[in-house]
Amino acid sequence: MDMMPPVPVLSTLYIYLTKGCNCACSHCWFVAERASQGPKHGAMLKVDTLRRAIEQALPLGLASLKWTGGEPTLHPQFPELLQIQKEFGLSAAVETNGMLVTRALAEQMKAADVFQVSVSLDSADEVVHDTIRGVKGGFKQTVKGIQELVSAGFQPELILTLQRVNYKGLVRFFTLAEDLGAGSVKLNVLQPVLRGEKLLLEGESLSVREILGISEAIENKFIKNTSLTIHLDLPMAFRPLAKILSGEKAGVCKILNILGVLPHGEYALCGVGQHVPELAMGDVMTTSLEEVWSSHPVLQQIREGLPEHLQGICSQCLMKSACFGSCVAANYQLSGNLLAPYWFCEQADAEELFPNSRRT
Repeated sequence: MDMMPPVPVLSTLYIYLTKGCNCACSHCWFVAERASQGPKHGAMLKVDTLRRAIEQALPLGLASLKWTGGEPTLHPQFPELLQIQKEFGLSAAVETNGMLVTRALAEQMKAADVFQVSVSLDSADEVVHDTIRGVKGGFKQTVKGIQELVSAGFQPELILTLQRVNYKGLVRFFTLAEDLGAGSVKLNVLQPVLRGEKLLLEGESLSVREILGISEAIENKFIKNTSLTIHLDLPMAFRPLAKILSGEKAGVCKILNILGVLPHGEYALCGVGQHVPELAMGDVMTTSLEEVWSSHPVLQQIREGLPEHLQGICSQCLMKSACFGSCVAANYQLSGNLLAPYWFCEQADAEELFPNSRRT
């Protein structure tokens, strides 16, 4: 008789506070609604729903939250929600575009035991950033928000999504990040789904070869000229051996230990559950989280399948036990298969760029 996989600890809830956003980023793969009419636009997570989710998750091992969206700072009750996080003794990370971060909000996040704030800044060039983000004046607002975070004692992580329009300005971007007081930079690979698919079709995304060239430049040149920690969000198979041996797992999705809470009050695998209904798992106020976490079919399939039953090139990868297919949500959006191989690794393999030293 086959044994059911053990139920892991639910260590983190990803709280998608808003469905709206005050940006319209060309690469967004959550396709949040544009909050052009102010913070009332789009679904907003209710305070009672958050409290209920936390209370149900605590017995399952909950230790932290990730505040995200849409844009979490659009939520008019965000300071109150931070206090609830503090009340339950939880730490937290925040993902934001920084445009609405004031000194008061930065200090409230610090007082609530937020340990990391990640701010999206897509170029050191004001025009390029504003074009990508779809907001004139957005660069100035984001830089101001970063400065407020630094004044409150944070060393924020700055996130840039690599694309053809901004990748040649990386040296200037690293200099700006250092000058602003950031602690680290994370370079995201553009996901070829939803809005990202449009950029791919328009030739605005970078090739696998170009991205691997950036990785080589980071290791051989960029890190020697900055005090920043620079992380390129590549699958584990493409990371330098020294970083793997040091135990670095930055950017690796801990898919077995997280669950999302969507703005309209549903549990979901992650934020893509907003537009992929089969990845949503029931209303927070009426569903038993213990039952969802222990027996939902999507979670069961992931637990039974990862990493042993990953498909394609991922099935041959020596790093699959650490990587878990890199991003299950993106894999599912592209294929409808929770165990599908990661698109980047598939392309690299097809172009004979997958490292043989990481292949079984």
